[in-house]
Amino acid sequence: MADENIKETETQEEVKEEKKEKKLKKKDKTAELQAQLEEQQNQYLRLAAEYDNYRKRTQREKEALNGDIKAYILGELLPVLDNFERALANNANDLESYSKGIEMIFTQLGDIFKKLGVEPFGEAGEPFDPQKHNAVMHIDSEEFDESVVAQVFAKGYRLGDKIIRCATVQVAN
Repeated sequence: MADENIKETETQEEVKEEKKEKKLKKKDKTAELQAQLEEQQNQYLRLAAEYDNYRKRTQREKEALNGDIKAYILGELLPVLDNFERALANNANDLESYSKGIEMIFTQLGDIFKKLGVEPFGEAGEPFDPQKHNAVMHIDSEEFDESVVAQVFAKGYRLGDKIIRCATVQVAN
């Protein structure tokens, strides 16, 4: 019987030892998983911070670019403004030279628009397109076919495929 008690005690000790080992393995595994989770959380926080910095940087760059574009365009238009000031300061009563000066300013402004890629559109006789034209009047006309621009009140302008301003027109029915 003493042998049985010794064997039973040894078996219980072995079982206790196995349980301790299992607990240690579980603790090690839990600690390892906890470390992995913390690493993933740190990576997530770094990624979120990098994205926030990227978003702020691109917003600043966009605002700076917008300011640069405005400054460039205004710089291109300043000579036109200078010429208008000269025309207003001209005290000569010669209507012909005044008219010629205004025509030169108009040509100068057209050249600047062309240089910037702005194209005018909207001529009498072209087909009416509601995407490009703003019809403010309709007339019955035998001179023009149906749905054709009869008269242009204000030209339209586009930059590439983008319409800056629709042409204001009168359309024939």
